Amino acid sequence: MNYFLLESDPLYTDAPTLRDWSGKIDRSCIMPGKSHQIPARMILDIFPNPHMVFTDIIDFPFLLLSKTCMDVIKFYEPQVISKQIILLDAENRQKQTYYLPILPHLDCLAEESILSPDRSELKEGILDAGRIGRDGIFYIAGLSPFYTVVRLDVLESMLKRGTRGIKVTPMKAVFDEGRKV
Repeated sequence: MNYFLLESDPLYTDAPTLRDWSGKIDRSCIMPGKSHQIPARMILDIFPNPHMVFTDIIDFPFLLLSKTCMDVIKFYEPQVISKQIILLDAENRQKQTYYLPILPHLDCLAEESILSPDRSELKEGILDAGRIGRDGIFYIAGLSPFYTVVRLDVLESMLKRGTRGIKVTPMKAVFDEGRKV
């Protein structure tokens, strides 16, 4: 299987940026088993921008997906729950509904992966394919910030629906015996 890091495309400079989110969503609760501590629906403010482009993905400070992307995730991973997040630019009277997916955190980095000393940056991520299982989208466990990995078929389904604002980076994968995928 082929896997990719899923991120916001930095070329979309008018994409929404959350403000004052700290204290409203505890990032440690964005995982199965703890997500009940996050409200099912909430409003978060974004910095005002009259030229706002509501992209299909926002990756900071946590992953937010458009309805289109969330529908794709639900097709491949029907058990994934999500929280509805309404992003509001009150000054320009703009709002858009996004979804915060509660994805598994998989300890799937191979020993050959290169991380910054404080584990805040994944310099070169190599996946241990044997520890991924059937998950089509997941977070890499133990890293801050969250790194989202998506399988090729899930990614293709998103892109075929005309999504925008998505940046992907191919990831290497190895099996236990060291054979690259």
